[in-house]
Amino acid sequence: MGLIESLTTENRKRLEAIATEKRTILGFKAYEPLPAEVLTEHFQVKIFTEETVPNAESEQIKLLFNSNSCSAVILPTKPLWIVHNSRHTPVRQQSNLMHEFAHIILNHKMVGFDAKTGLPQRRQQDEDEAIYLGGCLQIPRRGLIWAKQKKMNLSQVALHFNASEEMVRFRSNVNGIFLNC
Repeated sequence: MGLIESLTTENRKRLEAIATEKRTILGFKAYEPLPAEVLTEHFQVKIFTEETVPNAESEQIKLLFNSNSCSAVILPTKPLWIVHNSRHTPVRQQSNLMHEFAHIILNHKMVGFDAKTGLPQRRQQDEDEAIYLGGCLQIPRRGLIWAKQKKMNLSQVALHFNASEEMVRFRSNVNGIFLNC
């Protein structure tokens, strides 16, 4: 089952509304890019890469990021730490951080790590919601409408919102707002 099928229409609308509300609280319009650094300050979260994380369980961090299957992870410290994969492109890193902030915004409970593999355990419903809300935070539906009105193409929208073209395509498809290509 794909992401769109796993989230009801009502749930997707709720997540769009949460992103709109969060952007409004932070003083960002739908057409303005929302840098992850703003959320970092707002939530008082520390951001690290796998190379810069201090005093962490370095073997676990190395295992997570050596597999390259890990994009980012929240460590339950005070304040929270987000460790993200520095080998990803800058736009992918931005998306990875938005995904982790979506978990924080939605108050998803941390499940922990698998004792055998050291990899994070995930609830699929939480992951699907975080993927969707992360995309909403990065490129709001109303931001796509604005971009279409400005006759922006996919590459221009990606550049404007500091997003990958894949993310723009995903957000366009799920919202039925197709850009000039």
